Amino acid sequence: MSVKRGYKICLVGDMNVGKSSIVHRFVRNSFSEEKTSTLAAAFFEKELSVNGETVKMCIWDTAGSEKYRSLTPLYFRGADGIVLVYDITDEKSFLNLRTEWIPSIRMRTDTNMALVVVGNKLDLEKTGRVVPSDEARGYADLLNAIFFETSAKTGENVERIFTQLALKIRETKPTSNEENEFERSVIQIPPSSLNSDKDIPDPSKRRRAHSKCTC
Repeated sequence: MSVKRGYKICLVGDMNVGKSSIVHRFVRNSFSEEKTSTLAAAFFEKELSVNGETVKMCIWDTAGSEKYRSLTPLYFRGADGIVLVYDITDEKSFLNLRTEWIPSIRMRTDTNMALVVVGNKLDLEKTGRVVPSDEARGYADLLNAIFFETSAKTGENVERIFTQLALKIRETKPTSNEENEFERSVIQIPPSSLNSDKDIPDPSKRRRAHSKCTC
């Protein structure tokens, strides 16, 4: 089945909330206990079957550190959906979604941007939860966002993040990029960079081109 749609997805959130672990679990079905920091952003892609249609998810895993945080909004350009990740054992990571990440997104994207709020590290629920599920779900409802609690370690709910996000994007953008044949600015990624081992520098310094759907 040919790919009919390509969606650009950005993952945002504080350092060490597990953004990269979520992407690794989704794309490669793998998990590592080793903590590594993303430099600026890393690019991944994976095809999904959604209601009988093949969709390519083009995923930007952005850095959460203060050093690179100013670059993150540059990746919002042309995004179809954004995944906001916090750590259920770290109250500050949830607070920062509300006070830093959401305001930044609202300033730079359409008001109907498809959003998913994700509470990660569900495997630590019994020993370390500090962010109540009901509170986070209520906040997601205020944003008209999808809500999941996940564990990148066990894989619980990880794939559902992206399948449900793809469905929501289809609701807000029912006509595919291919059918519209619209042009938009995208970040061109050399083939050698299309894996989780490559970090992508400031996109404003990369050559931009027009494409129907390059993500």
